[in-house]
Amino acid sequence: MVDVPSLYAQTRNNPFEIKPRLKTMQIIDTFTPVNIVQDSLKDSLTTDTGIALDTNVDEKEVTGNPFDVDHVPIKQSAITKRVENLKAQTDGTQASNGFLFWFILFSSAVLALVLNTKAKAINLVTKSLLNENMLKLFFRDESTGYSSYLYMLYLVFIINISVFVYLSLAFLGIKRGILTYLLVLAGSILAYTFKHIGLRFIGNTFMIQKNTDLYNFTIMIFNHFIGLILIPINLLMAFGPNEIAKITFWISLAILGILLIIRYIRGIFIVSEHVTDRFFQIIIYLCAFEIIPVFILIKTVSKFT
Repeated sequence: MVDVPSLYAQTRNNPFEIKPRLKTMQIIDTFTPVNIVQDSLKDSLTTDTGIALDTNVDEKEVTGNPFDVDHVPIKQSAITKRVENLKAQTDGTQASNGFLFWFILFSSAVLALVLNTKAKAINLVTKSLLNENMLKLFFRDESTGYSSYLYMLYLVFIINISVFVYLSLAFLGIKRGILTYLLVLAGSILAYTFKHIGLRFIGNTFMIQKNTDLYNFTIMIFNHFIGLILIPINLLMAFGPNEIAKITFWISLAILGILLIIRYIRGIFIVSEHVTDRFFQIIIYLCAFEIIPVFILIKTVSKFT
């Protein structure tokens, strides 16, 4: 005999039964307006439950449903972040000193080649810097024609003095980049070429060629020594911490200032016999070949950057 309550229980709706609603709901796109989504939800809920929803619900309350998801702002913000990150990486590359490493490395390779071919080159430069008699003896040995290693050491100087000037201008706020460095490098080459040619011209014009040639050689020897000490200085300024870079910068300025003063004193002794009768020519040289090229270099770099 069948139990009546059990049959009655089987005919009743199971309150825990989950009815699928996907068949009755319309498939909507991600960008379907909110009103169409709301109408679809109303129709599906009315059909399934038989309970009519209140149509007088405030539109602000419906549109403010916290479960409504709009993916467009998320996509836009993600793209914006990627663009900002890419821009930051580009700016960081432009302001980087990484390209200076290759120039310093090249100058170090040239120095290594000099030491391999002329092991006593550094010793000769150092002794000539400190001893005037050694300088004059060195000048006599090279008077017939400068050796190739002297030009190679001058190349080391030109590269490193341009790196130092570039880093010094960067501390002053000049825009960084390889273009700025190439301008400084070209300006350094022109400035020192103009200085040596100008000294030769003054010597031939005013019949003091012997003195100007010795002073030309003195400038070369001092520049060789400056190029050597600038290699570690440039590495610390370019790739060291900011505090160490600033300290290195000020120390290097003091060292270069002392070397320039010694060079000027050495030059005064070289032309001492012509100070009284060639004083005007000496002033012309100092203004035209020592002071003006520095201001021209700074003005040119500032204009282009």
